[in-house]
Amino acid sequence: VRLVGGNSPCSGRVEIHDGTQWKTVCDSDFGPKAADVVCRELQCGAALSVPGAAHFGEGVGPMWDRELQCAGNESFLVFCPMGSPRNQPCTHTDAAGVTCTQFTGFRLVNGSTACEGRVEVRVLGTWGSLCASRWDVLDAHVLCRHLDCGFAESIPRGGPFGRGTGPVWRDSFHCAGTEAHLGQCPVTALGASPCSHENNAAVICSGECW
Repeated sequence: VRLVGGNSPCSGRVEIHDGTQWKTVCDSDFGPKAADVVCRELQCGAALSVPGAAHFGEGVGPMWDRELQCAGNESFLVFCPMGSPRNQPCTHTDAAGVTCTQFTGFRLVNGSTACEGRVEVRVLGTWGSLCASRWDVLDAHVLCRHLDCGFAESIPRGGPFGRGTGPVWRDSFHCAGTEAHLGQCPVTALGASPCSHENNAAVICSGECW
């Protein structure tokens, strides 16, 4: 599987290789669960949105003609059950698309326990710090829960857990506080930025959940 026409390897029109050629997937055959599997297979995190109607442009060549009946927990799209071939033809104006979060890992570093530290996020395989300018306690609650560290007690400013190395991601999470992990939160992807390592996001969580 591949994503074509997006602004990164983690967004675009969904195309599947059937062993001989690439085929464009129809939006009526492709839902959020299949999108999660595509993002996972491409090591792009989770699905953020699943636009249809050729949002990323129309493809060329044949259309994929089977519904992808994924449970959502498959490692690869090839493991998803497939529906029978469709009678109604689908055209390239109905091409399915997906935008993935690009986030494939979250961790806390340089704390005295595993439940406090500087926030680091892995984007497309590269670990980097997160800019603190839009980091808030709701985002921190979600990260603490995801790491089995209870809830956020504080989000200290001023770099108490040292300077990071590598990029500083300026992506802004907009969590409600109830999500299971940061990858489920709406995000404004701003990429690496001039945000300094003195302004790294950090959190002190309450500790283990009991």
